[in-house]
Amino acid sequence: MSIIILVGGSTPEANAEHRYLVNAFLDRFDERVTRIITAEPVRRSFGTRLKRMLKRGNYAERFARWRYPGGYGPDAAELQRLLDPGESTSLMPGGSRRTHLSSHNGPECEAILTAEEPDVIVVYGTPIIRENIFSKARIITLNMHTGLSPWYRGDSTLFWPVYYNEPDRLGVTVHQLVESVDGGAIAATAAVEYETGDREAELFAKGVRAGTALYLDCVEAALNGSLECQPQDLSIGREFRWKDRTVAAERQVLANFEQWEKTSP
Repeated sequence: MSIIILVGGSTPEANAEHRYLVNAFLDRFDERVTRIITAEPVRRSFGTRLKRMLKRGNYAERFARWRYPGGYGPDAAELQRLLDPGESTSLMPGGSRRTHLSSHNGPECEAILTAEEPDVIVVYGTPIIRENIFSKARIITLNMHTGLSPWYRGDSTLFWPVYYNEPDRLGVTVHQLVESVDGGAIAATAAVEYETGDREAELFAKGVRAGTALYLDCVEAALNGSLECQPQDLSIGREFRWKDRTVAAERQVLANFEQWEKTSP
C-alpha cells in the first residue's frame, strides 16, 4: 500500500505547516510514503500583476492594504515557532523520496502518478488540483482543509469564524478531493478550540496539528478499507476568496479577538 503526498507552499521547500504534515506522515507510515511532491510557487511578472490589478479594480482597498501595517495571514516565522520550535532546517523532509516539479498539475506529475499508481494521494496547501492528477489514486485522493466545511470553504477559513463571531465553527476538515473548492465528501472534522490570548497564528497552528492527526487516521482507514465519506451540502455556508479579506475585515477580527479575550472564562 502506497501514499504519495502533494504539498504546496510559498517557497520551493514549502512552509512550516507543510513540513509539519510531511514529517507526521513519515513518522506514521514510514516506507509506505513513496514520494513527496513539491512544486514551484506561482510567480507572475510585474506586467501580469499590473494587468490583473487593473482588471480587478477596487483601488481603495488596494490603497488601504498598502497603508495597513498588518500582514495578510499568519506570519511564517511565527507558525514555525508554534508548530516546530526545534526545527533545525527549513528543508522539506523525505530525502530521495522528495521530488520538486514546476507544477502539481503538469505532465511530469501526471506521469509519476501514472507510473507509480499510489493507493492514496494526500494533498495539502497546493493550488487547485485538477482531475488528471487527483483521479490517479487507486483508492482515494484526500485533502486537508483548515476550515470547517461546509460552513467555511476556500481562503482564510480560521479567520472568518472570528469575523462572524462563531467560535463554535472553528475547525478543520479532511475530505475527498474533487473539482469544486473544498467541496468533496467529508471523511472527518475536528474542532479548533479558542483559548484566551489566541490570535490567528495560534488558531492556524492548532488547526494544522488537529487536522494532521485527523488526516493520519483517515489515510489509515482508507488503506484498510474502512474509510466512509459523507457528501457535503454546499447550500450551507460559503466559499471565501482572498479578495474578501479586506483591511476592514482584518480590523474587525482584531477587535473580536479582544472581545473574546475579555469574555472568555
